[in-house]
Amino acid sequence: MRALASWTWKVLGLVLLLGGSGARAFNDADALKVVGFARTQLRKSASAMPNETRSPKASRADGTWTTVANTDEVAWTQGFFPGGLWQLYQVGLEPSWQSKADRWTRPLEVQKTNRKTHDLGFKMFLSFGNAYRLTGDAYYRNVLLTSAESLAARYNTRIGIIDCCDWNSAWDVPLVTDTMMNLELLLWASANGGRAELRTMAVNHALTTLRDAVRPDGSSFHYVDYNAATGAIRSKGTFQGYSTNSTWARGHAWLIHGYTMVYRYTGDSRMLAAARKVTDWYLSRVPTDMVPKWDFDAPGTQKDSSAAAIVASALLELSQLETDAARKTRYRDAALRTLDTLVSPAYFAQGTNSPGLLLHGVGHLPANQEVDVSLIYGDYYFLEAVLRFNPNPPYPWYSKLSFFESQHRLGSGNTGVRTIEFDVTPLASRQDGTIGYTDSATSVTDYASLNMTVRMNLEGYFDVRNAGAYASLTRVPYVNGRTYHVRILADLPARRYSVWVRPPGGSEVQIANRFVFRTGAPPIDDLGRASVRTLIADSDFRVLNHQVRAGVTASVSDESTEALSDAEESFGCGATPGRATSSGVLTVLGVMVLLQRSLSTRRRR
Repeated sequence: MRALASWTWKVLGLVLLLGGSGARAFNDADALKVVGFARTQLRKSASAMPNETRSPKASRADGTWTTVANTDEVAWTQGFFPGGLWQLYQVGLEPSWQSKADRWTRPLEVQKTNRKTHDLGFKMFLSFGNAYRLTGDAYYRNVLLTSAESLAARYNTRIGIIDCCDWNSAWDVPLVTDTMMNLELLLWASANGGRAELRTMAVNHALTTLRDAVRPDGSSFHYVDYNAATGAIRSKGTFQGYSTNSTWARGHAWLIHGYTMVYRYTGDSRMLAAARKVTDWYLSRVPTDMVPKWDFDAPGTQKDSSAAAIVASALLELSQLETDAARKTRYRDAALRTLDTLVSPAYFAQGTNSPGLLLHGVGHLPANQEVDVSLIYGDYYFLEAVLRFNPNPPYPWYSKLSFFESQHRLGSGNTGVRTIEFDVTPLASRQDGTIGYTDSATSVTDYASLNMTVRMNLEGYFDVRNAGAYASLTRVPYVNGRTYHVRILADLPARRYSVWVRPPGGSEVQIANRFVFRTGAPPIDDLGRASVRTLIADSDFRVLNHQVRAGVTASVSDESTEALSDAEESFGCGATPGRATSSGVLTVLGVMVLLQRSLSTRRRR
């Protein structure tokens, strides 16, 4: 116990030394809540869509989404829904989320030759870009490269910008701040097999935007229109804002996020300076709750949660890229304060009839379109911000009736002798649930696909599959609501495994000793997939802290396991089965926070 406490305090001291600062309200518990709710909402939204030809945009009062056709060449929001689905696949590498994401990504391929809009980045990079990042599939990459060339076709060499659009006859060659976000498609393509000129186009556009759309004090116009023949400025204004000289909040958020992104790709100090300039102005004007009015200069009190979400995500990245220590801390603190407000009941849609994640977004107030609603793009950047805060907080896996949905990818590197450890909590008194494993090349379609299986059986105790039947050396009963630590020693070359279970507060008990892999199961060269399956009801048990390590690993002490279990309860993982699902290996910081909270609680008892 003393050794564990000493280790915890050392890690705590290191974390405080490296990144400690005042604002740390948003935490892993909040991240769990957001991701869990996102899984519920996006699953419902996918089911509510008539098919994959349309994507959600804004919420209606009746709790449904307005939708946009994926073939619409001028609309700009179609990439956010598949992008959000890919983000949820990122969380736990569950094939079911990959399947959903791919279903809404592929219909957008028709947009790859669309030369009518500057918004191909929003459409294609958030869908196909996330897809390629997470799968490495060359199909997605090729679509992106074609899309980048289509966007590049709108580059005006005289002015040095991506011409935003053709639909407004009052404009000649317009620039809008939104385009800063679409530059990522060009920058990525240039670094992944596309022309080097694509990067030059992006940098030129960013510099022209800085010169002409960003005011000396760091505030911004939404658009700048140029004369096609001479390149001279015809007009400036805020098309979706309050007045010509006002600062539209979401347009300014695009600048903060956009310059941060361009700096990430280029390392150009001018981009860092631009990001600082527009960010510092924003932070000097945003209210104390960190959610701006829809336009900083507009009368009234109407806020825009989508602008806040975009900025929160940008600030988390900017705080990582920033070279000045004081700014690094200030930007991260501002991001966390923003997320803390967005996850509060004032903005978080949980408990309402909204199909989205965030309330009180504003699309186009001057046109009276999408005012005080949930917006699919606000939700996307909110989820992006949460995953930037911590890509791997202790997201739990929940049991599924479907074999396909029960799967979690573990990768192909877990070969030889491996130790698996996890905590399992039955959330219903009656269980018929299994945690099983197979090769990365095997898709789990039935129990015969699983080489190794640990079960909570209908008789009320743990047992293990041994060749052709289940058996247990010693019966360890399970109790609803209690957390049990399971350790598996898997010898893949020998096709045998041993299993230990430790009840809460008790000692580890061996229930299987070199049991034989399932008879008739497919060949196995690695521990590449896990299945969390139930025969009774979705989410009737959960798995937390799943880890796979090389070689023989002794089980952690009773004290530390109980600490993790207590901390899991403090995170509210079992409050509502099905609210938060998926997996992730605990980060060092996550482990430290969990253990420290538990030890503090233990001292108070």
